[in-house]
Amino acid sequence: MKSGSNATPRVRLLGTLVGATLAIVVGGAVAAPRDAAAPVVSQFRVHDLTRNDLGASEGDSFITRKQAMQDLDALGDAIEGNSSYIWSTTFPYRASIEGMKAALPAKVSINGLSTQVNKFVRLFGDDHAQVPEWTSRIPQGSLPFQFGKSDTRYFIFTLAPAGLVNPEFPYVRSIDGVLIDEWLRVAGDIGQGPYSSTAARESKGYGLLPYINYLRGEMGLPVKPDAVLEMVSENGRAATRMTVAVSPVPVKRTLGTFRLPNESRMLEGNIGYLRVPAHTGDKAAQFIETVDKTMAGFRDTDALIIDARMSGGGARRVLNSLFPYLMKASDKPYIFNVVKLRLPENDADFGPLAVFDDDAKRFLYVPNPANPANEAEAYREFAKSFIPAWNPPADKFSDWYFMTQRPRADKPHYDKPVYMLVDFGVGSAGDIFASAFKGWRSVTTLGTPTMGRSGQGVVFPLPNSKLGVNLSTMASFQKTGERYDTAGIHPDIVIEPVPTDWYGATDTVLDRARALAAAKLVEAAAVK
Repeated sequence: MKSGSNATPRVRLLGTLVGATLAIVVGGAVAAPRDAAAPVVSQFRVHDLTRNDLGASEGDSFITRKQAMQDLDALGDAIEGNSSYIWSTTFPYRASIEGMKAALPAKVSINGLSTQVNKFVRLFGDDHAQVPEWTSRIPQGSLPFQFGKSDTRYFIFTLAPAGLVNPEFPYVRSIDGVLIDEWLRVAGDIGQGPYSSTAARESKGYGLLPYINYLRGEMGLPVKPDAVLEMVSENGRAATRMTVAVSPVPVKRTLGTFRLPNESRMLEGNIGYLRVPAHTGDKAAQFIETVDKTMAGFRDTDALIIDARMSGGGARRVLNSLFPYLMKASDKPYIFNVVKLRLPENDADFGPLAVFDDDAKRFLYVPNPANPANEAEAYREFAKSFIPAWNPPADKFSDWYFMTQRPRADKPHYDKPVYMLVDFGVGSAGDIFASAFKGWRSVTTLGTPTMGRSGQGVVFPLPNSKLGVNLSTMASFQKTGERYDTAGIHPDIVIEPVPTDWYGATDTVLDRARALAAAKLVEAAAVK
């Protein structure tokens, strides 16, 4: 692609950001430019936690080496006394902390310590573990667009204006000579952790990848005012290079990606479309307030599509407001989530029956004799075949808690086929939501795997830096025995979005779900 009178309007629009050089095409194949070299290999190692120089210089402050050592010891104590997932892996957290302490400089950057601690707590299979707001403490130099994935290829796009950055060469092969797969590996290891599910690593990787100057520091690459991207055509037979200025303002991924609606509606073919936009905040409250009216309007539909994509996490009230519609009056209590709580050390006031005194969760404690008889019986039946993928140490954890859904007279049974759409934008309470529906009678889940996380996160402050560290205090399991963390919820039918879906020009995932629902209705009618 040449920049000139023949450039597309989209490329001219981005001309202030992007300059491209022409690839040499010979006989239909791409010839490497004369200055091409073998792909660069980054120097990033996920367990190297010794560098304190990778924080932002703007707004930084400092503590002494002794104070930082005290903070790291306090972190080790918080993990030992409260973490629910530290024993789910063999990660030597105390030895790693000692290594971090030994490498501290005399004057310790708090921004740098934030990056060290954040990487560290990602290493033992806790998908809630992080330093809150840690990305505000890294160098903010950013690529001025977002990253997406289609099948095995990564592309770049913007939301305003909406479109591909380079329509003729949409896919990224490398940045600064490093293959894009390596950039995503590094971003996933830092942003989520090596034990996390593929969906969680990619989701966090997409959001962290634009922070190119921070990642360059982690990877041992030179920090420059621009970046060179090798871009590939749709058919894979041609390539070009783009030089892109690094922006001082980061491009943050939001749940606005995919431009999904907030409202429910009727679809062609008498199919209801029930949109679940969030599990917390105003959007969730609006859903709960209107779901009964919406479901009444869908009473005579032939099928229902529940769209939970990009709904994030939060609380379980959305689940509790909707799921009973899929239960018959004769259904027994349905157990879909069981957990054990980490027993806090030196806490004489810990009361197992009062922990979940919350209308959003309503976990029942197995040893409690006051549990409703039908729910206690449901748990006994469930426990006969439940085998957890990992057994938390009995002396460090409570007995089991379980959560149920029950029929409700005010939520009449919807007895038609249900299709639920999920993706990597679903996590935490969203994972619980998706796992409750998966495998239930008449429900088919479609889309891509969810992030996978459930842990009752608690923030523990470090005394000198004042950094907070979020750690899970609950070991949470799916009804299948898998954890949520590291696994996620895998849909029954995988439907991946295409590039135009990412910036809202199309919604082929919903289109294909509608087509599947319509085909099943025709098939069912033919059988009758």
